[in-house]
Amino acid sequence: MPTLSVTGLRRRFGSAEVLAGADLEVPAGTLTCLVGPSGSGKTTLLKILAGKLDPEGGKVLLDGRDWSFTPPAKRGIAMVMQNHALFPHLSVRENAAFGLEEMGVAPAEAARRADEALRWVGAAEWAARRPQELSGGQQQRIALARALAQQPSLLLLDEPLSNLDAASRLELRSMLRGLVREKGLTVLCVLHDQKDALAMADRLGVMRGGKIIQSGLPIDVYRRPADSWTATFLGMANLFKGKVLQVGAGEFIAQTDLGEVRGALATPSAPPALGAAITVCIRPECLHLDAMPPEENAFKGKVVDSLFQGDHALHDFATSSGES
Repeated sequence: MPTLSVTGLRRRFGSAEVLAGADLEVPAGTLTCLVGPSGSGKTTLLKILAGKLDPEGGKVLLDGRDWSFTPPAKRGIAMVMQNHALFPHLSVRENAAFGLEEMGVAPAEAARRADEALRWVGAAEWAARRPQELSGGQQQRIALARALAQQPSLLLLDEPLSNLDAASRLELRSMLRGLVREKGLTVLCVLHDQKDALAMADRLGVMRGGKIIQSGLPIDVYRRPADSWTATFLGMANLFKGKVLQVGAGEFIAQTDLGEVRGALATPSAPPALGAAITVCIRPECLHLDAMPPEENAFKGKVVDSLFQGDHALHDFATSSGES
């Protein structure tokens, strides 16, 4: 049974339906990432799970128990917000231990938990310092340590990588994955950057219009997007209209303006009918320049522009069909 199961979750703000029946499962011991455009309901979903907002429909099951209206303090859930909310007059150790006594934790045990959490996030050496003496990435670690010290059954992270430089993002990304694997944490993380989500997640959910329109392993969601919008949201994609000629064994052959294309079905369990109109998605990294192309999935074109990107280059092609 998954640690977290969300079914049909709904929430409105005035006339705006922010959550429109969201469904999500977060298996125990995994790092699940949610991505989606601004206003898709990601942060609202986290706040409902943390008990900061009440749902207007649907259920939140935690380890099989309905926690939809359970007081926040009794949920065993910790949430790290974007702004860190650290207290400038307290030391790093005191910030990490903050709130534990209110949970009924004895002072000595609270101090032990705080020091342990600081070690987990690599911040033990800053224990006596104040938050304003630390960088943004270091402060993010302290906020994370404070949440970990609560020993939550579920950890919620709202944009933990925002406002960090490239090096700090990579470091925190790696640390979070390591904590999930080493400590068996269950984490639901909202991210703005799709590349961060693909790199971090054990499971990936894509939100749009208050619903989770696709979820699964990151590689499956990326390679088998549910629709054209998801394909272009998660990365660069060449989209072509086609007509199904053959279907079988999770694959299809379609006729497009470029010629015949063989590819993998996005939903093998519900294949399109012969003759159906479909959209074919070809990722740029799946294309290769070759003077001696293979017999299948080969198209003639002319390079009209190139953009050097350091570790790779982007090429624009003009084809006989007019596509580029």
